[in-house]
Amino acid sequence: MSEFRKLSAYIMQDDYLQPLLTVQEAMFVAVDLKLTLDHGQKLQKIDEILTAMSLDASRYTRTGELSGGQRKRLAIALELINNPPIMFFDEPTSGLDSVTSKQCIALLKQLAKEGRTIICTIHQPSATLLNMIDHLYVVADGNCVYTGSTQNLVSYLSTIGLYCPKHYNPADYLMEICNGDYGAYIPKLMESIQNGKCNKWRLDTTFYLNKEIITSQQLPPMRLYSFETEFKHIPHYAASSWKQLCVLVKRNTIRLLRDKFLTVSRISMHFTVALLVGIIYFKVGQDAAYVLDNFNLLFFSLMFLMYSAFSATMITFPSELPILMREHFNRWYKLRWYYLANKLADFPVQLIATFIYALVVYYMSDQLPEAKRLCLFMLMCFVTSLVAQAAGLVLGSGLKVQNSVIFGPFVILPFMIFSGFFVHLNDAHPYLQWLFHTSFLKYGFEGVMIAIYGYNRAKLKCSADYCHFAIPEKLLTEVDMKHADYWFNMSVLIMLYIALDIAAYITLKIRVKKRI
Repeated sequence: MSEFRKLSAYIMQDDYLQPLLTVQEAMFVAVDLKLTLDHGQKLQKIDEILTAMSLDASRYTRTGELSGGQRKRLAIALELINNPPIMFFDEPTSGLDSVTSKQCIALLKQLAKEGRTIICTIHQPSATLLNMIDHLYVVADGNCVYTGSTQNLVSYLSTIGLYCPKHYNPADYLMEICNGDYGAYIPKLMESIQNGKCNKWRLDTTFYLNKEIITSQQLPPMRLYSFETEFKHIPHYAASSWKQLCVLVKRNTIRLLRDKFLTVSRISMHFTVALLVGIIYFKVGQDAAYVLDNFNLLFFSLMFLMYSAFSATMITFPSELPILMREHFNRWYKLRWYYLANKLADFPVQLIATFIYALVVYYMSDQLPEAKRLCLFMLMCFVTSLVAQAAGLVLGSGLKVQNSVIFGPFVILPFMIFSGFFVHLNDAHPYLQWLFHTSFLKYGFEGVMIAIYGYNRAKLKCSADYCHFAIPEKLLTEVDMKHADYWFNMSVLIMLYIALDIAAYITLKIRVKKRI
């Protein structure tokens, strides 16, 4: 299988392309990953293929703005970079009009004449498309009912007593037969063609029909060259591991910079919510009369950062899976480098969004203006969001978007319940207390509480007649966090992040293997 994958390329029915890259950028990604040439040679290779695919005029157009036919041609062009000798196409004419479909099949036919083996599935070809096919293999109920040239199809059916009406598309007639419109002929067809082992009906075959010798008039197209020999000794992946990582990080960075929803909206949403929260909890941080309000603010901040990171990853990552399936199957890169590149490219976005939110909330709520406390608070918020992001990645890697949207809140809910906000650890039933230690939100919440009220913070000022929690240590005792340790919680969160990251990668690897 490994040797065969080196020889083959697979183009899906749906043209899964990076919509925010231009045609030339997409081609450069492919050529950087598939060929070991200098920049000038790569550009020359791209120019040749784009010209041959009639995409030269669209080289600076984003792939998301291309027409259906152009997207099909680009999907083929991306795989032609390294001249694969065998190419599989799943419904190459799906979604195309009759003219574009004919152009697409003509292009595939030309690729075959150049020395490649082109295999494609077409569920209902028109008569024009049927006549362009060199060799036909028809499957019904999991069995072969015909294999041979399209010109011999009508003659073959006649030998079984099935006569295709004149001015009738033979493909439509055969489909009606396979659907049982004329009776149960599938077993007879399968027996006649020996379930695909009979080569009697190929183009270069002479056969007898009604005592007349019928010789096919058209010879099969001659292959000008065969590429199989070139692939005998090439490595499975052309680019080195470091090269794969660099190219993928660069591609993801371009995508994130151009993705207004995923990048700009994420950052602006964090800033907007921070302003709203800052207005609601304005200057409550240093007043003992509002300690419980500040307690609620800290928990809400963690909950918001957790859920935004969790849901963003859970929803957006599955949309990348079809592209990953195609590129990984066609030996563009190793799965581990794709996974790492995705995380490295998204890391600055998550960092900026979290720090903007934490910074705005910290100063608008008038927390103690100490650099150490601010840094500890922002760091704990960021690490908690990373753990939530990894949890969302596990769910996004294993489930479809529809399922993850439904099950996501149920997965995240236990972490919130056992965070220590709604029910304190010592107030819970002894048999349930162990569940608190499984909640990453508990460790994050304890961390921000220690950052704000720990480290021997001085007595708070009180704007009311009596403030029960004027002494910060008294508040920490009340919420069972007196003996909490900031760096212990940080260590637990980091370990949880690593464990969830590994789980997400394993889940993704299993899913990719099953799909491929």
